[in-house]
Amino acid sequence: MAELAQLQVNLFCADVEACLAFYTGLGLQEAFRAPADGPVQHVEVEAAGIRIGLTSAEVANALVGLGVAAAPTPSTELVLWCDDVDSWYERAVDAGATTVVAPMDAPDGRLRFGWVRDPDGHQVKFVRHR
Repeated sequence: MAELAQLQVNLFCADVEACLAFYTGLGLQEAFRAPADGPVQHVEVEAAGIRIGLTSAEVANALVGLGVAAAPTPSTELVLWCDDVDSWYERAVDAGATTVVAPMDAPDGRLRFGWVRDPDGHQVKFVRHR
């Protein structure tokens, strides 16, 4: 049976540059960009071995008719497991995130988590085991 080579999640964006600035502001490294020169239409950053693609919804629709949109209300979230929820949360806010829920402990005390939204409204959760 054929095996998968890599996992990637794509976020459709209205403003790819603002989202890229946010994720690189968190310390994620840019891994791929298209086109190589000029306004970015698609860019990928690395997070713990997973690629996060930031794709222009407008370009995706124009090129291949995907029928996607950058949504004002998130229906999914990007979960980033980390060693220190509070510091990642603050780093995200400093990089331009909008706060959603400040870091807190889960009612059963097993996890600590907090939520933000990136500049395009994608929900991001920082979480760690207690």
